[in-house]
Amino acid sequence: MKKTFLIGLGIFIFGIICFSVGLSHGGYKTVYWDHGLNIEGVGKNRERSAYFTKVKQLKVSTSNPVTIQRGPVSKIKVTYPDKTTVTSTNGLLNVQGSKHWKKAFVLFGFHTVRDNFGNTVITVPKNTKFNTINCDINEFDSDNLDGHVTLNGLSTKRLSFSGESHLSLNNIAASDKLKVDNMGRIAISSSNFKDGSVHNDFGRINLKSNKFDRLSAQTDAGNISFNTQNVSEYFSANSQAGSIDGRVKRNHRTQISASTSVGSKSIFGHSVKKYGHSNIKNPVTYRFITEVGHIRIK
Repeated sequence: MKKTFLIGLGIFIFGIICFSVGLSHGGYKTVYWDHGLNIEGVGKNRERSAYFTKVKQLKVSTSNPVTIQRGPVSKIKVTYPDKTTVTSTNGLLNVQGSKHWKKAFVLFGFHTVRDNFGNTVITVPKNTKFNTINCDINEFDSDNLDGHVTLNGLSTKRLSFSGESHLSLNNIAASDKLKVDNMGRIAISSSNFKDGSVHNDFGRINLKSNKFDRLSAQTDAGNISFNTQNVSEYFSANSQAGSIDGRVKRNHRTQISASTSVGSKSIFGHSVKKYGHSNIKNPVTYRFITEVGHIRIK
């Protein structure tokens, strides 16, 4: 009886310690034992750096938060955490991370916990232009989407992104194709591309001061907002369950259609579903559709 009491008391004290450690690191986080006390998603993660030249293709496939940016370097610099491999072959720079999950002892047994993700930062010289940039960010944290991927100041022919994270594209020049298929918030600003496709499983899409020929933006569950975009041919926005709110350049080439199943629609302050002349040569066409939500075009 005494032995059982002491074991129970020990587990109770250990639980209090784990609770206190987790609370002191930002909230109710899982504390586990793996060569000492560890907090899930927190802890030391050794970083390494490597430098590369003559890179034309960049491929990133990882579960780490990622930043790819232009910076004051003479060679491409990759700073990456443990469990990430970086290789360069025939002009292809490949950054590949592992799944950051492990089995560890939590109270009353072994459970799967999230290891420390660390960060991957890729810095490219000012005049670097890629043929392709391909990012695949998987198993980030699909429950909370607390991570972020940022691409800033890059020049490429084609850029494709798929993943589970919040995504920011800033000052991106894609001379051909921009393709995004994501789960989480998407923000694209001050970017220039020819043909774009942006799809979001859930989360809002925000567009700010971009220039493009054609763009199709779609979210299954979220709002779409934008200021005036520099559009030469076509812009469509489609939200299954969310509102569309934005500004459109109004001139003789502008043609707008708006359709909503459940919600109001307004184009330049009028409750109409179409704007513009139908027989205009080389029109700039805008098409806005939502199943459940409002459409307001100013």
